[in-house]
Amino acid sequence: MLLLFAISASAFLLFQEGAITGSDGASIFEVTRSIVTDGDVTVDDPGLGVPGEGGPVSKYGIGQPLVSLVPYLAVWPVARALGDRGDALERFAVSCTIPLLGALLVVAVYALGRRLGAGRRAAALVGIGSVAGTFVLPYTKEFFSEPLATLGITIAIERALARRPGWSAAALGLAILTRPQTVVVLPFVAWVWWRAGGPAAPWRTAIPLVLTGGGVVAYNLARFGEATEFGYAAEPGFSTPLLTGARGLLLDPSASLLLFAPVVVLLPAALMKLWRSDADAVVMLGGNLLATFVLTALWWSWAGGWSWGPRLLIPGVVPALAALAPWIEQRRVRLHAASALLALGLLVSLPAMLVSTRAQQLDVPPPENGPRVLRQYELLGTTARFTASNLSARPEGDHRRYLSLWQVNVIGELGKAGSVIAIPGSLVLIGGAIVAGRKLREQLADQNGIQYTDVSE
Repeated sequence: MLLLFAISASAFLLFQEGAITGSDGASIFEVTRSIVTDGDVTVDDPGLGVPGEGGPVSKYGIGQPLVSLVPYLAVWPVARALGDRGDALERFAVSCTIPLLGALLVVAVYALGRRLGAGRRAAALVGIGSVAGTFVLPYTKEFFSEPLATLGITIAIERALARRPGWSAAALGLAILTRPQTVVVLPFVAWVWWRAGGPAAPWRTAIPLVLTGGGVVAYNLARFGEATEFGYAAEPGFSTPLLTGARGLLLDPSASLLLFAPVVVLLPAALMKLWRSDADAVVMLGGNLLATFVLTALWWSWAGGWSWGPRLLIPGVVPALAALAPWIEQRRVRLHAASALLALGLLVSLPAMLVSTRAQQLDVPPPENGPRVLRQYELLGTTARFTASNLSARPEGDHRRYLSLWQVNVIGELGKAGSVIAIPGSLVLIGGAIVAGRKLREQLADQNGIQYTDVSE
């Protein structure tokens, strides 16, 4: 698990943007900064929030701003001393949490796959593939809240299967604090808590759930003065016909789940097979996936705004992919099919690791609903050439025209001095990924004869 984290973190950090460029991420970042500097939860830019009690506030959950406090506070003294450049350092530090969360998500899916009975090779393939082989990959560098919420859900399901309802409730609480919509998984996980723990289960989960509910209510009161107000009152809400949203999520070229995560075509067979050996797991994985899909299809912006693939489906899709791990071990053809589909998913999302997912907004007219895959590939050459010719103007230029890499941002901000940071830093990350990859390969090659044990031991 440590090696999986090391190789994933090294790779994701290598390609991260080192900046927060989207409005959703900027809104979340502003809350973190306000907590530290002003002692409240308002945002400075009205365009990044909605009207609140004490001024504009973010409509997103408090979970990610709280997690972001750690890197923010780590660089805050230095950022203050840097003056105008301090903001870039703060954003750089906070943005680093997303690649690390992506690496933790790889580990969490691996642990869940092992919990479902898979061997280390299959679980490792699915763990890495659930992020790198799907549309989740660009979200290891975009400052959205879905990776953190998905991490909480995945751990909650794994801990529920491990008969640890207290830890399961705590992980689910993190997901709900991050994205209150993820409460839809609670009934399915609570069913397993009750089935495994009986009458004692409510007592074991009471404290985390009470703290979660209290945190959500307190944050709503601080922002809007109302316990049940989440900031979406001005939006149409769940106004899309179910069939219309479902068709878009499956077939629209800018948001098709089948296009951006082709491996999902194997999920029905894997879940049906898993039902025979672990019905509790299917209740949680399938229930979460179905509830998330229906909720997203009904939402007025089922595409999730301008985003890469069906972003709002991430909390439902990623945990469910763990069901593939025990399934692909049983027949070689299944392993080959999953590997090929995950490789295809990697190719689909790879250009979004180099070119901003918002670059196609500059097209006239821009594509409807969100960026298209082929156009993202077309932009690779023009964006690389523009970056090479205008690197010194990067801090003032439109970030959508530049390669979305932290090395570009650092060199653009600091000039030649930035190369002293970017080049050695990149080599360290590449070396770390290679070393971790070799050791991981050695351990996976020695799998035969090893029996599954509790991943918490």
